[in-house]
Amino acid sequence: MLPVSAGGMHDPAPSAPLSERTEGAVAPAIAEWQFNDIHGYTEPDGARLIHQITHAELWVRGGRLVRGAGYQAASIDSRHQLARAGAILRLRQRRRYYIHAAGAVDPSGRAWLLTGPTGSGKSTLAYALARKGWPILGDDGVITEAGRTGPVIAYRWREPLRISRGLIAEFPELEAGTRHARTLPGDPRQRAEVPVRGTRSAPVAALVWVEQGRVDEITPLSPAAALVELVQQSAWVLIADGGSPAHLAALRHIAIHVPSFRLVHSPAQLQRIDHTLASALP
Repeated sequence: MLPVSAGGMHDPAPSAPLSERTEGAVAPAIAEWQFNDIHGYTEPDGARLIHQITHAELWVRGGRLVRGAGYQAASIDSRHQLARAGAILRLRQRRRYYIHAAGAVDPSGRAWLLTGPTGSGKSTLAYALARKGWPILGDDGVITEAGRTGPVIAYRWREPLRISRGLIAEFPELEAGTRHARTLPGDPRQRAEVPVRGTRSAPVAALVWVEQGRVDEITPLSPAAALVELVQQSAWVLIADGGSPAHLAALRHIAIHVPSFRLVHSPAQLQRIDHTLASALP
């Protein structure tokens, strides 16, 4: 997410009902920002989201997602992008925060959040854990809630787990299981949706920043380093509105109270990632 002005600054489909917007004049924007194809304006009474390609609008107001101009006629993909961004903002208003991560729950009921940039192996490692019987909380995102006391909780982000069909050699079942699966248009990795067992929520055991390498190594991260990484993977904190201080405080709480590790992983981890994670914590 990129702030594009110096002013005050992703649940999948929304569960709250959408309704047609009937408000009158638009309040002056107090912050302007960009996230992929979504242009956002934070305003005194909510947020206005505009899809830059279709120009469809969605509003976040009063805990609801409200259709704006062009929404109904826009493509399914652009409506999904708008609803996704709107849901993230709506959850943020409830002090639940999106983190760009895959999530899996170990046999003892603890959530492990695998995070890092696109292509670092989050989804692949999550699928490797799903094959071991670990329920999945998310593929490309999870929702976190950090209170002042008690554990940090991760909630499921309801989007499908997608795995590259190029991994058939490591995961032979993908040959038959994804032959007719839906893939993303124009995706060079040919990622296909795979069915996995999910779960609704779990306390967070650890954050693991993953990157691909030749030699497997897992090392602890300091809270300060973890916070820097968290801000990068929860960039919605950069929206400088009234919710930004609480958002940053929640990320700081997570960085301090949840163990963090950096995992450099070779293809060998696809078969033993569960043992690697289990050895990191008592």
